[in-house]
Amino acid sequence: MISSAVRHEVDFEARDAEIGPRNSGFGRPLRRSDLALAAVAGLGACVAVVIVSTGGVASNPTAFAAVLAANTVTYALAGLLWRYARPSSAVGTLLLGQTALIILTSLAGSSVPELYLVGILAGWAAAIGATWLLLAFPGARPGGSAWIVIWLAFGAFVLGELPLILTASTVPGLPAVGRCIGTCPANPALVADAGGAAGAFRHVEATLQALWASGLLLFMGLNFARATRPRRRSLTPLYAAAVPFVAAFAANAVAADLGGVTFGAGALAVFVGTRIVAPLGFIAGLLFARAYAGEALELMAGRLVGRPSVAAVEQLVRRVLDDPQARLVFWLPRREHFVDRHGTRVFLEPENEGVTWRAFGHGGAQILALVHDAALSEDPELVEAVGAATVLAFENRRLQQDLLDSVDELRASQRRLVGAASSERRKIERDLHDGVQQKLVALRIQLELALELVEDESVAGGRLAGISAAFDDALDDLRSVAHGIYPPLLADGGLVAGLQDAARRSTVPVALGVADVGRFSEDCEAAVYYCCLEALQNVDKHAGPDAAASLRLWRDGRVVAFSVSDDGVGFDAPLAARGAGLTNMADRMGAVGGLLHVRSAPGEGTTVEGRLPVEARGRGARSVLGV
Repeated sequence: MISSAVRHEVDFEARDAEIGPRNSGFGRPLRRSDLALAAVAGLGACVAVVIVSTGGVASNPTAFAAVLAANTVTYALAGLLWRYARPSSAVGTLLLGQTALIILTSLAGSSVPELYLVGILAGWAAAIGATWLLLAFPGARPGGSAWIVIWLAFGAFVLGELPLILTASTVPGLPAVGRCIGTCPANPALVADAGGAAGAFRHVEATLQALWASGLLLFMGLNFARATRPRRRSLTPLYAAAVPFVAAFAANAVAADLGGVTFGAGALAVFVGTRIVAPLGFIAGLLFARAYAGEALELMAGRLVGRPSVAAVEQLVRRVLDDPQARLVFWLPRREHFVDRHGTRVFLEPENEGVTWRAFGHGGAQILALVHDAALSEDPELVEAVGAATVLAFENRRLQQDLLDSVDELRASQRRLVGAASSERRKIERDLHDGVQQKLVALRIQLELALELVEDESVAGGRLAGISAAFDDALDDLRSVAHGIYPPLLADGGLVAGLQDAARRSTVPVALGVADVGRFSEDCEAAVYYCCLEALQNVDKHAGPDAAASLRLWRDGRVVAFSVSDDGVGFDAPLAARGAGLTNMADRMGAVGGLLHVRSAPGEGTTVEGRLPVEARGRGARSVLGV
């Protein structure tokens, strides 16, 4: 039983039970708001380039403008992509907020003191915002030890930058947003010009920046090491893109601000390059998740062919999700609760903490739930792909079972019909023999007695003699019909005797080759006998006036086989419509588990072959009509 420490990812009462993307927006059209945000971001990037290029403050305005434009575009693209792909996640909104802060940092390239100061403060806000995103990902709010890094970042501003703003005549910006070299605008927030105190605050700021960046690196390393395998899969693309920039930021704080080392153009290029690449980690994370989900769906589609067991499906789900604790639980509509594959009831409580679960269904009915690691909540594409494939597998399994049940019911119905027909034939035969035939025999005796009472040469005697002869013919016909309903030789002597009699009575020449196949059930013997009889009658009707036939019967292990061949005109089997004769033969063999095959071609005669597993009673049959 799953404890109450289980979080329900989707409200069952309010959700749509149809399978489909709920947390993933891939495939839906772009919203107008997203297009508007993209236009605003593009306009903001253009404005930032103009401000930095014409402000006359940045030491290298062209490079600074290019970096700002690239940063703006990458953050905006990441934010829009997250809003589009995962509209339920707040990460996209946070990324767009970070885009706005990046645009505002362009004011640090303005020569207007007040705008310049706003740009400096926006640079600090952007740096803290980037830290927040890295600490909270893949969620929207940091937790636990992440707050230590957040407080270090705020401490660097409150204990270092803010006092520096109040005591220094000029304030250089953060290295991440560019620094003015000798042309910094006057500080509009100056309270008291204290050069010595300002220098001390610069060292405090640099020290806290170094601790801030180092703490962020340490947190990412420990977070990755402690993460589950699904969480590592989502963290890897972002950390791979962000770690170089954070490391460069820490190195700059230690070497340049504390050690007084001046970096050259090459080091600056590395620094700004890592800054541009860092936001791409958010994009790479989404694309990687999408690609992994596609591969997972392909793998499951290949492995779920056939009818795998529930245990095998569950193991495959665990492997694809990379979650060894994942479980499948199934909804029982009549009892209105979930059970696992062992039939044990599972309580899925809508509590927070612990393991999460996701419900899947089809056609308005819930079918199963996927219990998984909480980290997979931030990978909805994968969970949706695995859940959909699992539901389809079990739905396919159910449909296959329904089909097999329907086929079994049809075959059972066929067997009942054949059995009923056979029983009716025997009843008619008994009725004719014991009832009508006996009455006719008694009437024949009465007719003979009447003949003795009249003169042989009288008119009445002649008529009675004629009636007597016709009566004998009718009685012979009745006996023939009665015997044909279920031949006595077939009932008493088996298939060999019955087929030998049928060959003698056939209107076409028959070459007989029958082996002793023993006795088996009445239904099976009747099916083989009447198929051979029907085939011989078809030779007489359709093979041509000079056609001859051959009839063979043999046993191959547990299978009794027969064939009726002729050298007549034949027909085009694939194109010919199946008549009542062939249909009756196929139905007869099908009802007792046999296989009928008809081979023919124009000018090459016809062969009817049948095979019957005499010990596999109760199984259905197939019929094949081919060349």
